[in-house]
Amino acid sequence: MHNMSVVPMKLLILFVVATHRTCHAYALSREPFSVAPMMAHTNRHYHTFFRYFSENAHLYTEMIPSETIVNLFNSNKELESNEALQELLGINAATKNAHNVNNSMNNRGPLILQLGGRDPQTLALASEIGVRMGYNGINLNCGCPSSAVSGRANGCALMRDPSHVAECVERMSDSIANIANTESKEDVELSVKHRLGVRDAATYDAEHDQQQTDDEAYQECQEFIQTITENSNVQKLQVHARLGLLGDFTPERTETLWTPDSSEQKNKLGATIKIDHKREQYKAKKLARISTIQNRSVPPLRPNVVNRLSENYPHLDFVTNGGIKSMEDIHHRVDGTNVMGAMLGRSVINHPCSFTHVDGLWGDTLPKWTREDVIQAHIQYCIQEEERCKDKPFSFRTHLRKKLVAVPFALFAGEEGNNAYQRQIRKMGHRLGRHTASAILQGALTHVPSEVRAKPITDFSSLDSIQTYSEHTRRSGPLQRAIS
Repeated sequence: MHNMSVVPMKLLILFVVATHRTCHAYALSREPFSVAPMMAHTNRHYHTFFRYFSENAHLYTEMIPSETIVNLFNSNKELESNEALQELLGINAATKNAHNVNNSMNNRGPLILQLGGRDPQTLALASEIGVRMGYNGINLNCGCPSSAVSGRANGCALMRDPSHVAECVERMSDSIANIANTESKEDVELSVKHRLGVRDAATYDAEHDQQQTDDEAYQECQEFIQTITENSNVQKLQVHARLGLLGDFTPERTETLWTPDSSEQKNKLGATIKIDHKREQYKAKKLARISTIQNRSVPPLRPNVVNRLSENYPHLDFVTNGGIKSMEDIHHRVDGTNVMGAMLGRSVINHPCSFTHVDGLWGDTLPKWTREDVIQAHIQYCIQEEERCKDKPFSFRTHLRKKLVAVPFALFAGEEGNNAYQRQIRKMGHRLGRHTASAILQGALTHVPSEVRAKPITDFSSLDSIQTYSEHTRRSGPLQRAIS
């Protein structure tokens, strides 16, 4: 039997470090569960909050335009003092840690920066900045069908030109590799989130598509994958198992976003017409919202295409996305296949407590927090954030409060007192200029019985028992009871 005291301390330290790095790399590469990028939802405040439900989940940022990142960087290339860039990317100015989560007592899981854009050079520089800022991974958005994004030939529209996407990810891959080598950054992954393919919404025949087999969608998707992975280090793909429909669903309307047109400025008599620009933009955004919702339901879901891809491309990792609403759905979609994991979006926002068992997918223990623990921790986080931003402009602080109160909006979903709790937050959401986020949440909390607040977050009601809004005309924001 060896005496451990004779083992050189340096060797022991090296063994521990090497073991940690191996385990860390394995944890980063595995993605059995991830929270999808969602505009107005998956910001840094939500990421901090969700770590109470899962220490291991892969968390993606909202899509951040690469051009915005680069423009802010060019205004001040000293990252340590570039407060605007730190704020955009969710960096704590005091600690320089991504999303403040790396400072929390329960952070372990990866944070992935999702980039939007189509210029290879801009995407490459934005990727480098993201790695230098501490993100564990960079993801290219090729899956968003919103006309506000795809109308600029970004998002889902990129799938129309696989060769161009290949050039983008190749430049991004080289940039990540260079910065990783020069600054000793490890385990930074490059991935792409995309759909099975794209179609024009105005001419798309849903009934015909539903009668087709998976073969056409598989062929189109595999050609895209083969092209973009051939000369890059993309090893992981998050596939929304539906087609993406580009543009509006009404053939008579072809523009993506309304803009003033000189031909519309005068009536038949030549008199100038006063145009309500704000109203027209609102109508355009409403149509874009309808398009986004229909993209989630009109094209048929084809998860078997992702399964076939994972079998035929064993050297790549596939994460399936679309139509997954519960832990049961995850097991049903992933178990018995070569698919690595599942990415979920709206269901996690609508009912975070129903996903407190996800750390079991990594073989870890479940969280032991109560709802009271979580809400009080978030209230303290709100106080800290408002103190940090106390010298910011009034409009900035008001917007910050809106984000902060939205984060725990569904914490009590399905529980007694939830409706009154949410109504109070929505009501006070119109008075954010006069009340702090912590005060609003404390006030709303009085509507929740103490026995409900004391319940463990692992004790929850079924998602099926929670009402959701599904009408296409409904607006979906962070303070809507359940987004559809």
